[in-house]
Amino acid sequence: MYFTLEHDNIFKELGRLYAEDKLIAYTLDPRKLSNGLYTVNMTYSPKFATNLPHIFNDTFPLSRGFRIHAGNTLKDSNGCILVGNNIQIDLANKITLLNSKATLSKILSLLDKSDNKLMII
Repeated sequence: MYFTLEHDNIFKELGRLYAEDKLIAYTLDPRKLSNGLYTVNMTYSPKFATNLPHIFNDTFPLSRGFRIHAGNTLKDSNGCILVGNNIQIDLANKITLLNSKATLSKILSLLDKSDNKLMII
């Protein structure tokens, strides 16, 4: 199983996460990470006190990598990728992810079956 993260053309911080071409989550990414192939490892996050996906490559080495975790708005992220199964966009174009914790759980279960690679396009 492989994962692809596709950036939105209108909202630069919004994306869609696919597992083998099937949409599994919407994402918020304040960094808008560079296109390319990334490695995904499960490592312990002291901030969240649990194992979470840690994403890195030559541009973002493991020591500077970022995580995928639950959160609803960009205020919930310090540069990491947030996930949810639906989105709401208000009149001020503020994006809110919905059902973030459940979506993260689904992604974690899929990671067990993956090749630990994420392509960002």
